[in-house]
Amino acid sequence: MKNSSKRVWPLIVLVWVAMATHHLQAPLATAAEVETKNADTMGHGSAEEIVVAKVNGTSINMAQLMRKMAEISRTKHGSQEISPLMAEKIKQEATDALIIEELAVQKATAAIKTISPTILDQKVKAIRTKYKSEQEFQSYIKEEFGGMAGLRKQMERHLALELFIGQEFDSKITVSDQEVQKGYEEGKAYFVADEFVQINDLIFFLDPADPSSASKIEATRQTIVDKYENDPSRLTADGTFALEKNVPLDKVKNKALYEAARTLKEYGWSKPVNVDGNLHIVQLVGHKPAINKSLKDVTPYLTDEIRKQKRQEMLNAWMAGLKTGANIEIIDLTR
Repeated sequence: MKNSSKRVWPLIVLVWVAMATHHLQAPLATAAEVETKNADTMGHGSAEEIVVAKVNGTSINMAQLMRKMAEISRTKHGSQEISPLMAEKIKQEATDALIIEELAVQKATAAIKTISPTILDQKVKAIRTKYKSEQEFQSYIKEEFGGMAGLRKQMERHLALELFIGQEFDSKITVSDQEVQKGYEEGKAYFVADEFVQINDLIFFLDPADPSSASKIEATRQTIVDKYENDPSRLTADGTFALEKNVPLDKVKNKALYEAARTLKEYGWSKPVNVDGNLHIVQLVGHKPAINKSLKDVTPYLTDEIRKQKRQEMLNAWMAGLKTGANIEIIDLTR
């Protein structure tokens, strides 16, 4: 039996176990308390009713936290099982992300008062096209947002944030010619590069003038392909050949082999090549075509990338200051 201290659980189980534990710890409410309790249920009821944090008076509930935790778990940990310690770290990260998101949306909605219903309708239609049937679509929005009203509210929040960022940041970002030139110089290896050719080189110690040499080489090549699954390293050494694997070729120093290899299909073999009195056949194992993009060719790409970088830096600085002066309350669910 495995040591229980090392046992790991799926993320969703850990969250629900935490919720169930809290319910067991919570004191029973009287009938009067049930009737008069606040709509923002502090740790009682369904996931939507359990408040885990408040941001300037706006509640963040357990359902939101669970979805954010699942998102972080998928993107950062994939199918890896989550230990209790890791789950706690994910919960803290998810809580902080939800708080920052709520603060950002509050700033945005204060500046962007209304969102066009037409735009919302278009967004809903775009989401609808991803589902095979209306029933499947309705099931999704009910599960994720509690229905159409919840979906539209969430989309309205995101659209307000999108418009706000466009007004406050995107419109202020400029990219100079000097910045593009610098980006080109720093990334020149990605824009200008010689053709790359890499081979397995099979060298035969045979007389190039002997007519039988070509047939012996062809027989060896056919053995590699048919018997050894095209892997020359499986050949039994008999003193008639030598193998050099994964050799990068210089188009000047290794001109003959380079020209023989560059037009081959991947893992294809050349005909015999005579280099300084030795016969070679080469197998192409790696190839990258030459790149020769001018500054003019890549200016649109570099401009876009620099804009993205500046935008992210501005957003990071903005988000870092969102908590300043905010009223943030983390709810203790163990009470």
